Amino acid sequence: MTDVVQPSISRRTLLTGLGAGAAALSLARWPQAYAAAAPFVHGVASGDPLPNRVIIWTRVTPSADAVPGSGVGGVATVQWEVASDASFGTIVRSGTVSTSAAQDHTVHVDVDGLMPATRYWYRFRALGATSRVGRTKTAAAAGSQAPVRFGVVSCANYDWGWFVPYRFLATRTDLDAVLHLGDYLYEYAPGGVLGDVPKNPRNAQPLHECITLSDYRVRHGCYKLEENLQDLHAAHPMVAVWDDHEIANDTWRDGAENHDPATEGDWTTRANAGRRAFLDWLPIRHTDPNDWARVNRRLKFGDQVDLWMLDERRFRSQPPSSVLLGYGYLGNASSDPNATMLGDEQEHWLASGLAASTSKWKVLGNQVPFFPQVLLASVPGQITSLLGPELSAKLEEPLAQLYVEDWNGFLAQRQRIVDAMARINGVVVLTGDVHQSFASEIPKRTSSYLLDRVSAGVEFVTPGVASPSVQTMINQLAPGVGNLVDTVLNTNNLLANPWVKYSEGIRTGCMIVDFANSRVQADWYLVADGANPNSSISHASSWQSVAGSKRVTKATAALQ
Repeated sequence: MTDVVQPSISRRTLLTGLGAGAAALSLARWPQAYAAAAPFVHGVASGDPLPNRVIIWTRVTPSADAVPGSGVGGVATVQWEVASDASFGTIVRSGTVSTSAAQDHTVHVDVDGLMPATRYWYRFRALGATSRVGRTKTAAAAGSQAPVRFGVVSCANYDWGWFVPYRFLATRTDLDAVLHLGDYLYEYAPGGVLGDVPKNPRNAQPLHECITLSDYRVRHGCYKLEENLQDLHAAHPMVAVWDDHEIANDTWRDGAENHDPATEGDWTTRANAGRRAFLDWLPIRHTDPNDWARVNRRLKFGDQVDLWMLDERRFRSQPPSSVLLGYGYLGNASSDPNATMLGDEQEHWLASGLAASTSKWKVLGNQVPFFPQVLLASVPGQITSLLGPELSAKLEEPLAQLYVEDWNGFLAQRQRIVDAMARINGVVVLTGDVHQSFASEIPKRTSSYLLDRVSAGVEFVTPGVASPSVQTMINQLAPGVGNLVDTVLNTNNLLANPWVKYSEGIRTGCMIVDFANSRVQADWYLVADGANPNSSISHASSWQSVAGSKRVTKATAALQ
């Protein structure tokens, strides 16, 4: 039987006991973090709020060498407490759990017996120490018409920038939750994707590409040492889902653009390693006893918001080839009717759920852009339809495609989902991935929109937290040229993508999205200087959709 760890760890022991197992984290402020917070070096977090329960999370370090990914350390006993006040005068729930190296010494507690729409505070105790205090909030109960407000983030490459948007959101006291739409971390080795671009102001551990379970756990541990990320997790419950970089760039069902079986081994082994580490290190509720890796799930916030968090990587077929990093294709790369982003089961789960939902707003937590993005204006479908169905269909095929790694590479499945959206009101797609800001309508038929302006729903896209856009990377190679490219892309949107109402392609940031009875509004907050860890972040633009309209219009003022 494994011994339960009982003795506390002295600060001297932690600082002097670091051996080879800790080397991978030594450059990521590991000794300083030990000294400041042992054994709760990686902070606390909460997530997946329901009206009567919420997940709380931490990671405990039971011995000096039990660093993330090491597989070292015995079983640790951890006490947890949830209170209705920050001073813990009234403890409403408490308990004891154990953790071991099998879970990388992470702790997940699904706390039940809570009141809806209520703030709580939580903490952990182990090895004679007490963690920092976290604040969380349960979801509103059925019947509630209260507004719901989310922070929305995506794409946080530690090497490429600073987590200024996390710092901003951590200071907010008006959020019901933070939605993380993927690329919580990146698997890359130090360096850029275009030579030495993007620039690397810092480097995450390990100092090589993540491939093994140990690698991914070390990378998660490094991220969780970041102060702004720790503060964000301690301030708000998070609802998170993976995109591709939690495993490898442009992940699909049987491989990835950034995976070479000849040098990096079996794909399934690598993919399961990345997924296992993600589920260890994030406060996510396990919802399917028959599928340990399921992350697509549904959460409700009163009668206001019905939220579907989608998984657009595990089940997708291989996307069309592209010129560079998912960008660019001459001709129509997306005509395969069997191509799938979600798989059949998840598509049915989503479509049937949308049809049955009675919530005011049906919200998709979506990883990659859903709205159409085409190059060059086309002849309206109302005109081409006069030429007969075969010729009309041919003329509607794009001459060239800007993106094929997102939903623009899976047109048949996207159209089926658009058709499901068109039959109901209140569909809002929240998206990350592309490192740019967009507010867009989702045309019922792309070819007809120019004349009929019929939309099935709306989409708001958050920029990267610290991952620069292609335009910004071009600016790093050739100052000013990226801005010119951005102007060309915006001009193309005006001419060929009239459903796009707002776009900003240069700055990192985040969104705050508020759902109320009369409208949904998205506010973009953008970072002034992505190269400055102390940069300011400020309101940049606000767009809304009035209930029942399925249209995007400029909002008169930022949310209060």
